Amino acid sequence: MSGNRFFIAPDVFANTEIIFPREISRQIHSVLRLKAGDLVTVLDNEGHCRQVEIREVDARQVIGSAGEIFPAPGEPGVELTLCPALTQREKFEWILQKGTELGVRHFVPIITGRSLIQETGGWNEKIIRWQKIVREAAEQCGRGLVPEISTPLKLADYLNRDERPRGYILHEREQHAGLADSVMRHLSTGNRQIALLVGPEGGFTEDEAGQANSAGLVSVSLGARILRMETAAMAACVICMVVAGELGSFSVAVRS
Repeated sequence: MSGNRFFIAPDVFANTEIIFPREISRQIHSVLRLKAGDLVTVLDNEGHCRQVEIREVDARQVIGSAGEIFPAPGEPGVELTLCPALTQREKFEWILQKGTELGVRHFVPIITGRSLIQETGGWNEKIIRWQKIVREAAEQCGRGLVPEISTPLKLADYLNRDERPRGYILHEREQHAGLADSVMRHLSTGNRQIALLVGPEGGFTEDEAGQANSAGLVSVSLGARILRMETAAMAACVICMVVAGELGSFSVAVRS
């Protein structure tokens, strides 16, 4: 499949003649400077992809002929939900981008007592921007699906959800349970759904950690060092994917 990949609406994807939306047409024409005869890959965000040969190129509209439909590659076998505390825009958007590259399937922004952002509404414009970030990251890194982004929730509201995957809360004061060992035991049961809660600058309060534990989340450590929240979020994602065998082979290191 071609290296240039675009997610398009399923009803457009289903046609043998693909008329690209204006934003993608402008990218093909003015940024990538593709020409008639060049190949691109389109995905329907439902697990399918197909190759398209460009026939007509214009800044306002690009038209191509679509080939056979195939299963879309690039999705990990573990369904990872990342719940980062809301923080400043640049840092939060970096977490969205890199989390997408590492295979996060769902993002659930969390508002905690120490979150830098304490808004409780007016999310529409932000979510549109966040969706654009994860879509572009998914196209760039070869994902088969665009991660879902939830409307931000207060921590208590997230903990009160009826349906949540097995969850771990990263807590710097946890001295015994490591994330890697905990995830390994969890995956050995055959359950491939995992949720990670990452606190804000300053971490979760003891009361918040207690609420999470009471709701069934397990406190885990990332080691002896205190990590910045964005570092902790990515380190936790990497650990989950390595243990799940999604970042190459994995073998248990034996400590002397």
